[in-house]
Amino acid sequence: MSDELLTDGVLVLKPLIAGDASEWLAGEDDEQIRWFEAPRPAQLSDVQRFIAECQESWRTMGRHRHWGIRRVDSEILLGGVDVRDIGDAEVNLSYVVFPQFRRDGVARGAAFLALAYAARSMGARTAIIKMLPGNLASLNLAQGLGAKYVGDESSDASRTVKVFTLCLHSLG
Repeated sequence: MSDELLTDGVLVLKPLIAGDASEWLAGEDDEQIRWFEAPRPAQLSDVQRFIAECQESWRTMGRHRHWGIRRVDSEILLGGVDVRDIGDAEVNLSYVVFPQFRRDGVARGAAFLALAYAARSMGARTAIIKMLPGNLASLNLAQGLGAKYVGDESSDASRTVKVFTLCLHSLG
């Protein structure tokens, strides 16, 4: 199995390809736009550029690893998960699950796979998870993973985000 392809027997994570752009765009909803502080709904060209950037990071083994999430028995794209090396053996964990697949353990399973990869292949010892106040699904996921709240900080859009850390010593 390629180092890029991850599975737990239920979910499979594999890097997005150009042909995933329309399906990714179709999965976007108002909740995703709000929690990611997007200035506007994405356009196909935005998604295509994002996928190309992700592919380049994989090709060069850059700081960003992004996977599309699917079930092992289906090619339907459920969402995405990524880890981004932020230095000092830390990665930022980010995830999105498309509306019809939410609240079914998809984000949790994908997060475990991505974090184990980060510990094993990127040398990460800690994951950082940031979320806007009120994002109860992300709060529940962070706490379910065992992450601990460490404080607030300003987001890129100058809003306050809650910051959680998770020790990765048992993963990988």
